[in-house]
Amino acid sequence: MKAEGAKAAHEAIVKAGINFIACLPDSAFQELYIPLSNDPRVTYVQVASENDGVGICMGAWLGGLKPALLVENTGFTLGSYALMRGPIAFGVPMLLLISHRGELGDERWFSVPFGWGTKPLLESMRISHRSIEKTEEVQDAVLGAAKSMNSLQAPVAILFSGGLLF
Repeated sequence: MKAEGAKAAHEAIVKAGINFIACLPDSAFQELYIPLSNDPRVTYVQVASENDGVGICMGAWLGGLKPALLVENTGFTLGSYALMRGPIAFGVPMLLLISHRGELGDERWFSVPFGWGTKPLLESMRISHRSIEKTEEVQDAVLGAAKSMNSLQAPVAILFSGGLLF
């Protein structure tokens, strides 16, 4: 993720009241998760798997926190089972911040199938989502998604792609 996009995302996360982040670190979000892990306004938990992250975010919400899960889209696909069995089935809001690898401009050929499959998977799971490509879109997307996750009582996703990543 480009530095200016990461800075905008960090500021928007805090402004939206997101105070708990579970993250499986990946290279696409390094510029975002390192500052988040050092921010005293946010409880940051590094997880071993995306499924663990979903469960930990559920527990954080049940404990009164406002959670987000920070993952690459490959990890989102792996965590789809946990999302369906937990937050979607029981109405637990969480913000899914997903790096959308495999889009045009991504030079990692092995990410392309995940780029094709991410949006259809979100739609099939009925997870409201928005794809953003510019730093100027970050704040509105994060603030809007945080409002929606609470009103819908369900996971909501933001896909960071294009010019924000590459």
